[in-house]
Amino acid sequence: MPTTVELLEHWAKYGRGRVATVFRRAATSAVGTYGAYVGYGLMHAELRHPFEGAEANEPLPGDGLVAFPDSTKTFVVDIAAPRDVVWRYLVQMGYGRAGWYGWYPMENGGRGSTDVVLDRWQGLAVGDLIPDGPRAGEGLGVWRVVELEPPEMMVLFSRRVATDGREVAAGTAAREPTIECSWAFVLRPVANGVEGCRLIVRVRVRFLATEGGLAGRVLRHFFDVGDTVMEWTMLEGIKARAEHDRDLAASRVPPRD
Repeated sequence: MPTTVELLEHWAKYGRGRVATVFRRAATSAVGTYGAYVGYGLMHAELRHPFEGAEANEPLPGDGLVAFPDSTKTFVVDIAAPRDVVWRYLVQMGYGRAGWYGWYPMENGGRGSTDVVLDRWQGLAVGDLIPDGPRAGEGLGVWRVVELEPPEMMVLFSRRVATDGREVAAGTAAREPTIECSWAFVLRPVANGVEGCRLIVRVRVRFLATEGGLAGRVLRHFFDVGDTVMEWTMLEGIKARAEHDRDLAASRVPPRD
């Protein structure tokens, strides 16, 4: 029998009527999504802080894209699956694609994230745009692929107006509140010949032409906490999917005579 949480999730995704529609619109908005992750972080304190180990101070691809960042965060997870398996989940990320693999069931426009590799999203290349919201087709809210070395490294970059997601070209002055952000994914093999890899993710953010008062600082902190929680649950989501695929592949290997 479905639990109360499962029933609520089903209503939020598929319910009809004005109340369900308004709720779904709010729940899938940027504020609603980040608010959900902030709330999830209140229940899981360990998710509210980025990684503080050695890799946090190590130079990574994409670091030079955002000069003088206001925030630099690193996230690390060990995955007991080959890099090739993990890589397939990385390149298919995005709104309207495979999703972001986080905890929030209403992300990706309310569809959530896929649990499998989707062949149609495997052909990523430098210069491609990865959608970050429902209006990405209009150029509002996209990530640009700037570096790509399968299965080792992927770097995304965005310089957009904070209110509507319009791209602001690099080198031009930001006349409206603008977010400049690099998002790097690095996959390294585990030492000692053990099958598996280490996924390192780095986010560097700079706020341009934004308000420096109390309201601005509160808003930045809200989105920073929400993003930190999202990053950790995204890494755990990728880990769970890749390790499941490894186990599935192992179960299909015929026994030796």
